[in-house]
Amino acid sequence: MAADEPGRQQVRIIGSDGQLHVVEQSAPAKPQSAAKMVADKLHVKYEDDADNGELRAKDAGRIGGNLGGPMVSKLVALARQEIANQHVASLIEATKK
Repeated sequence: MAADEPGRQQVRIIGSDGQLHVVEQSAPAKPQSAAKMVADKLHVKYEDDADNGELRAKDAGRIGGNLGGPMVSKLVALARQEIANQHVASLIEATKK
């Protein structure tokens, strides 16, 4: 399919030479999921868009823990910060009265 055919988009990029270039936009047909990438790193058999009925609960937990663990830690830290900010604000408001 030629770049000028309908459905093909062109994008402008700055090349390594510092010049503006117009190139055809490209992306993988279907990117690999985050779960699949984690499973591959952990050497756990997992397939996107498959039943994965043979996947053990322990291995599913390892995959999910690597995906959600850091996010949950960040959310807990943000919640603690928000609670602390609200407490300080309420103390400041109480001293104004």
